[in-house]
Amino acid sequence: MLRPIPAKIIDECINKARSDGLIPTDVKLNFIIETPREEGFGDYSTNIAFILAPHLRKKPIDIARQLVESMKGSDLCESVSVAGPGFINFLLKDSLWQKLLHKVASEGIGALYPDVGSSRNVLIEFVSANPTGPLHIGHGRGAAVGDVLANLLERTGYNVGREYYINDAGRQIRTLGRSTYLRLKEIKGETVDYAQDLYQGDYVRDIARRVIDENISVPAGEEEAVEFLASYASSIIMDCIKKDLGDFGVTFDKYFLESALYESGIVDETLNILKERGIAYERDNALWFKTSLYEKDEDRVLIKSDGQKTYFTSDIAYHLDKYKRSFDILVDIWGSDHHGYIPRLRASVQALGRNKEDLKVLLIQFVTLIKDGKPVGMSTRSGEFTTLREVMDEVGRDACRFFFLMRKSDAHLEFDLDLAKRTSNENPVYYVQYAHARIESIFRNAREAGIDTEKLDDADYTLLTVKEELDLIRWITRYSNVLEGSARNLEPHRVTFYLMELVGRFHSYYNKTRVLGNDIGLVRARLLLLAVLRDVIGDGLGLIGVSAPVKM
Repeated sequence: MLRPIPAKIIDECINKARSDGLIPTDVKLNFIIETPREEGFGDYSTNIAFILAPHLRKKPIDIARQLVESMKGSDLCESVSVAGPGFINFLLKDSLWQKLLHKVASEGIGALYPDVGSSRNVLIEFVSANPTGPLHIGHGRGAAVGDVLANLLERTGYNVGREYYINDAGRQIRTLGRSTYLRLKEIKGETVDYAQDLYQGDYVRDIARRVIDENISVPAGEEEAVEFLASYASSIIMDCIKKDLGDFGVTFDKYFLESALYESGIVDETLNILKERGIAYERDNALWFKTSLYEKDEDRVLIKSDGQKTYFTSDIAYHLDKYKRSFDILVDIWGSDHHGYIPRLRASVQALGRNKEDLKVLLIQFVTLIKDGKPVGMSTRSGEFTTLREVMDEVGRDACRFFFLMRKSDAHLEFDLDLAKRTSNENPVYYVQYAHARIESIFRNAREAGIDTEKLDDADYTLLTVKEELDLIRWITRYSNVLEGSARNLEPHRVTFYLMELVGRFHSYYNKTRVLGNDIGLVRARLLLLAVLRDVIGDGLGLIGVSAPVKM
C-alpha cells in the first residue's frame, strides 16, 4: 500500500515540533489534509494549525508559521507556505511524483488502496423494497449506491456483508394479496369495487392471469384466498426483483425475511431486553419505547393496544440480530422519506448497548427521470412509474449505474435519458469509457510498431517532465485519497467525480502530446504513464460496476 505522502510530511513536521517542545506530547491531532481547489495553492493543504490553536493558546497563523519553518527542511517538499488565517499549503517535488508513478507501476494498482477498515465487519442493508411491485428507478439509485459502497469498503480494508431485508408479513403484502384477488375476480368477469388504495399497476393483472394460466389452486374463502395470493404474488415479484438486480450487477449475501425475526424468537428477546433496562413501559394498554432518553424525539409504540407489534419493534430486533452476527458497523440505505425514522432507530441502537455511531444511515433522494425534455412521474400504487428494467433496457447497465452516481445520494437527481444514450463526450459515462478505449488503442498501435508494451518497469520515468504529465501523475496517485475519503464519508459518488476529472486531464494531454514518436526512451516513459492511468481508470470503472471497453 502506498503510504500517503502528505500525511508523512505532516507527521515528520509534528515529530520535529514535539522534539523541539513546540507541541505537547499528549496532544492528539485529528487534522485534515485536502487538495486545494486552485492549483496555485500547491498540491495539498492542511488545517493542523487550527487544530493546535486551542491546545497551544496561540493564533493559528503564528503556529502555521512555526510549522512551515520545520517543513522547509523536508526533502519531499518543493515549497511550503502559509495561506489565509493559518492554512499550510505545500508543493511536492517533481521527482517524488515520478517515483510514486514508478512504484504503482511496479507494485500494481493495489499500491493505491488505503487500509481504512482494518478488517472491521460492516453490514450494508440496501434496496429492501417491499415485494409489492417492480423496482423503479428510485430503487435503482439505492441499489447502485449500496453496491458501489460495498465495493468501496471492501477495497479499503473492510469485511463487507450485503443484505436485503424483505417485509414479507406486513399490511402492504396483505394489500397486494387483496389487489390480486380482486383482479382475479375481474378477469373471471365479476364486477368488483377496486379501491384507489390498492395496487393499480398492470403487473397485478399479469399475476392474476398467471394464476389462471397455470391453473393455480386458490382457497375458496375470501380471507384465505387473500392470504394465499399475498404470498403467491409477493414471491413472483421478489423473483423479478432478484432478476432485475442481478442484471443490474447487484447481488446480496443474504435475503433476510422479517418473518424470520418472529420465528427465531429475537423479537421477544428484544422486548425483554428493553423491559429489563427500563426503556420499555406500558401506557394506555400499549407498550412504548423511551426514545426521549436518547434523542429529541417522542416516545414510540412497540406493541399497540390491540396486541399487534409495530414495524419499529421488528426493526429493533433486526438490528440486534445484525449485531449478534458480529458486525461492527451497520449501514442502512433508505429512501429520503424515511428521514424522520432515523432518531428513533439511533435511540434503539443505544438502548441495545451500542454506540449510535455504529449505525450509519444514508438517505437516497428522489430521482426524476427526464425523457423527451419532460419529467416522468412515479408511483407504485397508481402504476405510473418507470421501472429500473425499462431504463436498463433503454440506456444499458453502464450508463444507468454511472448516472445514478453523478450526484451525492442525498441530493435530488435528474436522470436525463436522452443524454445517457448519446455516444459523444457530452455523455459522462461515454467520456470516461472512451478514455480507457483510447489508451488501449495507443497500446495496440505501439505493439504494431514493434514496441514491447508488457515490460515497462525499466522505462526512464524521469523523462516525464511536461507539466500535463506531472499533473496526470498527481491525479493518478490522488486515487488513493479519493478511495479513503469516499470510504470514510460513505460517499461513492466521489469516485465518479474523480474519474470524470481524471479523464478530462488525459484527453487534454492526448490532444497536445504525441505519445508515439522517434525517441523510444520517451515513448516508453509515456507508455508507462498511460499504462498506470489505464489501470486506474479501469479499476475505478470496475469499482462502480461499469465496463472498461478496449474499443469503442
